[in-house]
Amino acid sequence: MMKKISRLSIREQLTLNILWFSINLQYAALLPVVIPTQILLFVTPGKVGDAQQALFLSWLSTVASVVSLGMPPLVGTLSDHTTGKLGRRRPYIAIGGLFLIASTPFLVLSNSILIFLLGLSLLHLGNNVLTPAYQSLVPDQVPEEQRGEASGYVGAMTILGNVASLGLAALLLGGINQNAYSKSVIHENASIYYIVGAAALVVAIIITIVFVKEKPLVPDQHVIEEEAGEKFLTKFARWFAHGWNAPWHSYNFVVVFLTRSAIMLGLALFMTYVEYYFARVQHVTNFVQITALVAVLALGGGVVSGVVFGVLSDHLKRRAPVVCVATFCMSLTSIAFVVVPANLINWLWPLGALFGLGYGAYTSVDWALSVDALPSLKEAGEDLGVWNATMNLPAIIAPLIGSLIINTSDKFGQIELGYRLVFLVASLFLIVAAVAVLFVREQQMTSNLPQGRDSK
Repeated sequence: MMKKISRLSIREQLTLNILWFSINLQYAALLPVVIPTQILLFVTPGKVGDAQQALFLSWLSTVASVVSLGMPPLVGTLSDHTTGKLGRRRPYIAIGGLFLIASTPFLVLSNSILIFLLGLSLLHLGNNVLTPAYQSLVPDQVPEEQRGEASGYVGAMTILGNVASLGLAALLLGGINQNAYSKSVIHENASIYYIVGAAALVVAIIITIVFVKEKPLVPDQHVIEEEAGEKFLTKFARWFAHGWNAPWHSYNFVVVFLTRSAIMLGLALFMTYVEYYFARVQHVTNFVQITALVAVLALGGGVVSGVVFGVLSDHLKRRAPVVCVATFCMSLTSIAFVVVPANLINWLWPLGALFGLGYGAYTSVDWALSVDALPSLKEAGEDLGVWNATMNLPAIIAPLIGSLIINTSDKFGQIELGYRLVFLVASLFLIVAAVAVLFVREQQMTSNLPQGRDSK
């Protein structure tokens, strides 16, 4: 049995969660703002948001995500069984960080779509090495009675990173509009975005590795004797097969996995096409600036709701109702994008704030609910690696769905309707998730959560 984990101070919570800020600073504005704008460099100029650009955005997002699809469960399994002096998680945080940093020169110097795709693939690969290890580090360090509070810090750092990322993108690319845009300005300012994100990531990784202490894993003696002489690949295959299969025997894990997949799919559809929606459906001239500003407004409200609902869930001992209400709030905003007439952009500002409150509440409780649903804390890396597929699979599926809808609508001369239908599908996924999460049996998530399971 694992040793009881001590309560964390505010300083320790901030140190533990600072990397969430940098990850989101680097990532948050990529899909909704930076990449759709950079596509103007590679696709034949036309009206912003046309079918060719939407298809290219979808293809680029899908290919880059496929490259690293299998990494989270792989890294999760390895980190659970790593016995080095740095601990189980920090070595993979460092390796993932190296991939992320290595992607920067390709993204900055990209003068062709192939170089840009290589850089984007390295970025996704690094993120999918770093994130599952980092996700597992948090439950390693946080006692059960502080999970909701810790989830609030995760949510707050995530949203602050989102706000900083979108604010930076608005500052650098906000001058791009439908009437005139300079390709050199897009290239130079997007490069600054990537450099700032990489620098922030380096600082956060150093802080995490130096100040977050891990105790090296000491395997049981009988396990050492049984595994002596066993080839690494055979040993790893056994670990991996066990880590992939075991979580599916837990009812709560399955429900949380499917629910989160639906939420991430809805959000991926929303985020992928929102900039082109403003340009093509709402006919906003300064579409980049408006996209970033609406997102910043939304996430600003989310910072407050994130911390409040994270702590509140610890006292209520219920996470699912918070996720349900939060997801419904996000779905209402997505539905508004379907029904609000063109040139009525002012209606979207209060709806953006509503989305932010819902998103903040969701991110604050999402992590705690997911950790509560883990079959084992000792094998958290394996289980969270599988759970992390709820982010990767939607990143692949959402662009395929979106491009199919938009291109089919364009063939009938109804591309604006196509964008509205994309947001309708996003709303449906969010509504289904809001209802499904209520089927989580939270009364079974007690402090008697097993610390480990038989790996045989």
